[in-house]
Amino acid sequence: MKHFFLLFAFSSILLIPAMAQTPVPNGDFETWVTTGSYQNPQYWDSPNAAIAIALPFGTKVVTKSTDHESGSYSARIESKQLTFPSVVVPGALTLGTFTIDIFTQTFSLDGGVPINDVPTHLKGFFKYIPKGGDSCAIGIGLSKWNGISRDSIGVGAFSTHDTVNVWTPFSAWIDYLETVTPDTFNIVAISSADSLPAPGTVLFIDNLYLDYTVGVNENDPAGGIDIYQDRETHEILVYFDFVRPEATTIRLFNMMGQTVASVPAESVQKGRKIIGYQGFSTGVYVLEILHGGKKYCRKFVFNN
Repeated sequence: MKHFFLLFAFSSILLIPAMAQTPVPNGDFETWVTTGSYQNPQYWDSPNAAIAIALPFGTKVVTKSTDHESGSYSARIESKQLTFPSVVVPGALTLGTFTIDIFTQTFSLDGGVPINDVPTHLKGFFKYIPKGGDSCAIGIGLSKWNGISRDSIGVGAFSTHDTVNVWTPFSAWIDYLETVTPDTFNIVAISSADSLPAPGTVLFIDNLYLDYTVGVNENDPAGGIDIYQDRETHEILVYFDFVRPEATTIRLFNMMGQTVASVPAESVQKGRKIIGYQGFSTGVYVLEILHGGKKYCRKFVFNN
């Protein structure tokens, strides 16, 4: 079976405090625009337009839902099986532009919206009902035009394969690759981030916003965890500063899902844990932190 997939590849550096705040356009998904046989949230793009060309009265992978965290609506993002052509299309939303050809199964993603400050997190609320071990991803990329091309300034992502049946806050750290202020940011949410998307996987998102918190917030799902990548020593440094001690496990996976490094489970409240990656093959890896029954994931690019 043929399929589309998106892969978020992110690396990290120290966070930079910010002074101003930029809203996420229509981040509460209250306003929707009808185009022909489908709807998209205002300011957002999805594969719906490409599917409508192939199937004028057929499947929609992004729809308006009355199942909401607050307000009246949320965005329902579902991976669906098409009959012609035979392809599983992940549901996806972006503040940029998707260029998708259903028949050749190719796509590109570009664009975004203006920003002139430096947020520390992308936050919001989600529900997730995966099928067949699927996983979702909600990511942000920040960039700046250098006069010739666009430089990547910061990236961050949240990902999970767990079933989440109630509205739950998520938080994605933004890692900055350069100490400059970006001029554009883009958000992408996808129901199936794996290479083999499963039909029927559903992601709901609502009330997305950029956060500028510098420090620990007990109500922040990612609060109390800071992660730094030391490229000289080939180490990932994980710093904890929680109000209460909780059982904690740290594991590093390759993109085949194999555990390549880990820190044994123990009760952690404050302190530092180190995972080394000296000698690992160049590629994308996922750091998973299990703390107090909650899971946080961060993707890294290793260039050894």
